[in-house]
Amino acid sequence: MYHVDIGYHECMSEQRMGVRELRDQLGKRIDAAHYLGESTVIDKSGEPRAVLVSYEWWREIVGTAGPSVSN
Repeated sequence: MYHVDIGYHECMSEQRMGVRELRDQLGKRIDAAHYLGESTVIDKSGEPRAVLVSYEWWREIVGTAGPSVSN
């Protein structure tokens, strides 16, 4: 598990949806992250729990975070 303190970083376009809705649209949301740079905030029981982002964006953040990344 990673905790990354990224401070300010360029904002991506964002969608928000619940787990059930995400199940129905997972392929579309993965493509949106990869091709369009859109992130998806995933809610469970009305609370944000996770974020789906492109792998490229995540690697950039983890790579630039250096020592502040812990698992």
